[in-house]
Amino acid sequence: MAKQTSLFILTCLSVVIVSGCGPTKSGIEARVEARRRMDLVSAKITFEQASQSFESGKFDRALREIDAAIRRFPDQPSYYVLRGRIFLETQNLERALRSLKVARQMDEGNAKAWYYSGIIFQRWSNDQQAFESYNRAFEIDANYIQYLLAAVESLIALGEYESARELIEPKLAYFEYNASLKQLQAQIAMFQDRPVDAARLYADARLLEPDDLVLMEELAWAQFAAEKYEECLESAKYIQYKSDEDRLDLKRLEAQCLSMLGRTHEARDQYLKLSRKLASDSDIWAELGTLAWEVEDYARVTESGTRLIALSPKRYEGYLFMAIAAKHTGRPEEAIKLLRKSGERASDIAAPHMLLGHMLENAGVDQQALIAYLNAIRAEPDNREARFLYNQLNHSQKLSSVSSEE
Repeated sequence: MAKQTSLFILTCLSVVIVSGCGPTKSGIEARVEARRRMDLVSAKITFEQASQSFESGKFDRALREIDAAIRRFPDQPSYYVLRGRIFLETQNLERALRSLKVARQMDEGNAKAWYYSGIIFQRWSNDQQAFESYNRAFEIDANYIQYLLAAVESLIALGEYESARELIEPKLAYFEYNASLKQLQAQIAMFQDRPVDAARLYADARLLEPDDLVLMEELAWAQFAAEKYEECLESAKYIQYKSDEDRLDLKRLEAQCLSMLGRTHEARDQYLKLSRKLASDSDIWAELGTLAWEVEDYARVTESGTRLIALSPKRYEGYLFMAIAAKHTGRPEEAIKLLRKSGERASDIAAPHMLLGHMLENAGVDQQALIAYLNAIRAEPDNREARFLYNQLNHSQKLSSVSSEE
C-alpha cells in the first residue's frame, strides 16, 4: 500500500511538473513575435548592406544580400523596390518590373515602385505607360519634383505638348526656383513654335543655373529661332569660351547670326574657316557661296559651286553659283545652260528660274523668259517679284503685239 501511494504521488508530481513546464498559448505567441522581430532586425541589417553594395556598384553582392533579406522578411515592399533597381541597373528589365510589381501590390502608395516602373516602360519606348507610372508616383508624393519632371518628359515624347504644359503650370508656384522645370517649359514652347516664349523661359532657367552649358546651348538655339541674333551670337561665343571642345556647330551658328545681322564679310570669313574643317558638308558650301555672291567674292562663288556639284550633284546651288560666276566673267551662254540645270533641280525654289528669265529677257528670247518666270511662280506661288517680272514682260509683249498690228 505504501508503495502504491508513493507511486501515485510520483505520478501526480510528474504530471504537475510536466504541466508546469509546458508552453501556454500566450507563450507560444510571444516566442513567434520575438522570432519575427529578430528576423525583421536581421533583414533590416541585410537590407542596409544590400543598399550600400548597390550604391557602390557591387550589384551581384547587392542581389545576394537583398534576396537574403527577403527570405527573412518577405513582407517589406522597399526590399522588392531595391531588388527591382538592381535588375534595372544590370539591364534585366523584365525581372526588374516583376519585382517592382510585387512592391506595388504590397503597397499601392509606394511612389518609388511606380517611378522605377516608369523608367522601365520608358526604356521600352512605351511612353504612355511610362507617363502613367510617373504621374502616379507624383500623385503619391507631390513634393518630389523628379516625378513631375519625368511625367512631363513622357508627355513631350508622346507629342502631347499642351497636356505637358497644363501639368506644369499649376506646380510653378511651388517649384518656383527649379531650373529644370523652366527648361521643360521652354522645350515645350519650342515644340509649339513659340520661340520668343522659349527664349524668355530659357533665360529664366539660366538665372537659376548659370553654369549649365547644356541649358545655355538650348537658350542659344531658341534665341536664333526667335530672331534674337545679337543675343544668340553672344551666347554661342560664351559657350565656346567655357567649353574645352572645338564646337564647329556653334561656330556655324555664329556665322549664321553674323549673316542675319548684316555683318556679311565677317560671316563669309567664318564660313571660310568652317569650309576647311567641314570640306564634305554641302550645306556649308551652299551658305558660303550665297554669302560670297552677296559680297561679290566670285572666286569663292566659283569654289563653292565646284565643290557642291562634286559633293551633291542633285542640289541646285552648285549650278547656280557656277552660272553666276560665268555671267560675271562674260560667258552668258554658259550661264544660261547652267541656270537651266539649276532650275531642273529647284522645283520649289524661284531664284534660278528668275535669274534665267532675266538673262533670257536680256538676250531677247522673251517667250523662253516668260516660261522661266512662270516656272519661278510655280516654284514659289507667293513670290511677288516673280509675278511682277512675269506680268511686266507679258504686258510688254502684248503692247508690242498691238503696236506691230497697227
